[in-house]
Amino acid sequence: MRATQVVAPRTIQVVDIPKPDMAPGKVFIRTVYASICGSDMPAAMGVRPESAYPMEPGRPGHEIVAVVEDSDADGFMPGDRVLDTAYDGAMREFHVRNPVDLIPLPDDRPLEELLMAQPLGTVVHAAKKWPSVLGWDTVVIGQGAIGLFFTSLLHMLGARKVITIDLEDFRLSVAKTLGATHTINPQRDDPVASVNDITGGRLADMVVEACGREATYNLMLPLVRRLGYITIFGLPKQNPTPMQMGAFVQKEPTIVGAYTIGIPQKADEFVLARDLILQNRVNVRPLLTHFLPIEEAQHGFELADSHADNAVKVVFRF
Repeated sequence: MRATQVVAPRTIQVVDIPKPDMAPGKVFIRTVYASICGSDMPAAMGVRPESAYPMEPGRPGHEIVAVVEDSDADGFMPGDRVLDTAYDGAMREFHVRNPVDLIPLPDDRPLEELLMAQPLGTVVHAAKKWPSVLGWDTVVIGQGAIGLFFTSLLHMLGARKVITIDLEDFRLSVAKTLGATHTINPQRDDPVASVNDITGGRLADMVVEACGREATYNLMLPLVRRLGYITIFGLPKQNPTPMQMGAFVQKEPTIVGAYTIGIPQKADEFVLARDLILQNRVNVRPLLTHFLPIEEAQHGFELADSHADNAVKVVFRF
């Protein structure tokens, strides 16, 4: 079967590996689509020196939709469509999964749209930790796929202002279609001065960090009001990451972190994400910018890394 393999930093090949063996109580699935997550990029691009190369085939990657080929588990039959939430080497053609890791998907919606329930589910996990944001002035730093989902949810949940920050004008334009009330490109406008002006000097009730970079971590504090909320979602591209701890003490924010791997209730959150897409309450179509055959994995990861050609979400077809 086909699988991607990162053989060296920034070097991704498609290799042929044996199919996994079916096991009692498991579900055998065939990948249809797999997409690249921002959290895949540090290992694929060699940013984290602790990553070992060559990597295991199929890694990194954890966003896939699939079709059931064989099942020894109640509730799943051959031909069923599923979202896989197992976080285990997704960039492979076939998988043997525990049924608890599979979310049923209907037949009447494009699978590539339902694929977005995986990243959206991680954002739902973070949002469930918030108090009511009704009437809040909010900022989302970063408008990649995750940041765009935060923008959409904040709009849906009734935030008064949803201010988005990104270096790419194309992504800011997508943010406007998903509910952003204001957009800021730091290459043209000072984010702190802009947020101060937009909020009448109050600053943001909540700032969401969706990039995972030193510069954006340290932008959170100047943007949030005293006793406001900070949601840290972006995984750090380097460890340790220097941060302005004195500003944390002075602003006294409530800090919300979010990490879904190994979370027992994650199935409910992915189900809710699926339903938000099915009910057309979150529009995922503008994020799906690039579709490539898996044989073009190298090009796909380069697109995701460079944001070239207005790339937001890169999806591989198996």
